[in-house]
Parts: sequence; structure tokens; C-alpha cells
Amino acid sequence: MRSDTPNQATDPRQAFTLLELMVAMIILTIAMSIAFQAFSGTIRGWKRGSEVIDGLKHGEFAMTQLVSALNSTIYFFNPRKTYAFEFEKGSSAGLPADMISFVTCSGAFMPSDSPFAKGPHRLRLFIDDEAGQSALYASPMPATADLEEMEEEYDAEPLLVSRAIQGMEILFWDADNEDWTEEWEKENSVPERIMLTLFAASAEEDEEPIAFTRVIEIPVFASITEKLTTPSMAKGSSGSGSQGGTGGKTITVNAPQRQR
Repeated sequence: MRSDTPNQATDPRQAFTLLELMVAMIILTIAMSIAFQAFSGTIRGWKRGSEVIDGLKHGEFAMTQLVSALNSTIYFFNPRKTYAFEFEKGSSAGLPADMISFVTCSGAFMPSDSPFAKGPHRLRLFIDDEAGQSALYASPMPATADLEEMEEEYDAEPLLVSRAIQGMEILFWDADNEDWTEEWEKENSVPERIMLTLFAASAEEDEEPIAFTRVIEIPVFASITEKLTTPSMAKGSSGSGSQGGTGGKTITVNAPQRQR
């Protein structure tokens, strides 16, 4: 008996055409591309999140230490400018790299075995890139040395504060114009108020650096109403410990990043 049912193995209606195969491959390619982009985005987000967390830790540590040191600033007038606040503008790798130097009695940034940890000393903070990567360094110096002679003769090894902090910017409050300025022209004094910004750079070149900004009022300025002949130190300052000198007022602000 002959069957009229077609052979399924040879029936052309049961096979895929070339067009159908091409459409299926295109759909599969698009699906894999979307999945890969989603996976890559997740990895980038995870890496950026880790960088932000790491930057927050380093930024908060450095900012806390800086506030402690500035709150414990010591100043009195003498012709040698021994206690003068020093400032220099600079830049490194496209970020601000300012330098500040002042006399403080805080142990901020100092190791416990440092001879400067428990007494007045000049502290110099700066960004350096000699090691191939910008980083924040601290350099303690004797407080009583002549400032010009000290820069030439005192050559101690700087202390690494953080490799994550690769930029620092200082702005000064101009009471006359009621605005912030980059200029600091007083050769033998201390500023009333500064805006301090630390930049934690990202490992990715296309990512914006994380900026930490704080307005700091230096307590000792309030006592500078005339040329003092005895050391002046703000009430509430501490002579030891990294957390000393909490008499200053600090305000966290969201300042726009300045383009160089």
C-alpha cells in the first residue's frame, strides 16, 4: 500500500533557508552585544565605585589632618618672618598643586616617633610628582629657623601622606571684595580664612577627579590685631595628637572645580 504522506527527512518545508539562518545569526549577535555592553558597564561601575570609596578614605583622612594642623597654627610677628604663612601656586598633571607652609603645634601627619610630633614646628604640605605619580607629601621643619635659611639648609626626607591625593588648591577669602582669590601677598601674617580643595584622581583618564572642599577659618587670626611680641595660639589648640586644635570652624561646601 502506497502512502501519500511526504518524507519528512526530504521535505524542503522542514529545513531552514539561508535567509532564516542569517536573521537568526544577526539576532544572536545583537543579543550578545547587548549582554557584553551590560557586563562591561557593570564592571566599570564597580571599578569606579571602588575608586570613589578609596578616594573618600584618603581624602577624609588628609582633610582631617590638614584641619587639625591649621586649627593649631601658631603666629607672632618678628622681622625674620619665622611664623609667616607661606603659599605658592602650582600645577601637576592638569590638577592644581599648591604648596602651603605654616607653624603649628599639632601632631597631624607626624609619626609618633617624630621629634616634631609633640612640639611647635613648621609644616610644609605640597604635591610632588618626582616618583612618576603625583602624591601629597608633608615636610616638617624646625619652627625657630630662619625661613630662607631653612629652605636652603634643612633637607629632610618628605613624608608621604597619600598617593591617592594628586592635587591641592588653596583659595583665600578677600573681605574687601567679598570673594575668593588665588592671591596671598602678605609676607608676614596668616590668612583669616581659606578654601582648601583636595583632588583624588581616578585611574581612568576620562573620569573626573574626586574633589574634597572645605572652608577653614584659622583661629589664630582673631588674635592678630597688632604686631605681637609673644607667641599667639588660638584657644582650644592642642600641642600633641593628630586631632588637636578643634577650635576652628570648618564648613564642607560643594565648590565647582577650577579648570587649569
